[in-house]
Amino acid sequence: MLGKLEEWVLLAAIRAGEDALPSEIYARMTASEGSDRPPAFGAVYTTLGRMVAKGLLEENSRPDSAGRNRRTFTISGAGRLALTGSMQRIHALGGFGLIGEAHA
Repeated sequence: MLGKLEEWVLLAAIRAGEDALPSEIYARMTASEGSDRPPAFGAVYTTLGRMVAKGLLEENSRPDSAGRNRRTFTISGAGRLALTGSMQRIHALGGFGLIGEAHA
């Protein structure tokens, strides 16, 4: 089961594309409109490492303009399955209706 931050990171990693830098993933998270205060970059960076250990993200590296190797991340097949399962559970519970809103 995924936590909300993990869901958000996986969705942002998909939007950022393959071999995305942590800063690119974080930029996708902070660019989403209507969201509450975004998490701290350090929390996202730590979550990326934890998700690699769980097999939800794949880690690679690429050189930056100064020739330093930078960590990059791509959602894995297991990450896509976990995210799909999480979204299906949300949908089965009635989606994203507002609190206090009547559901059929």
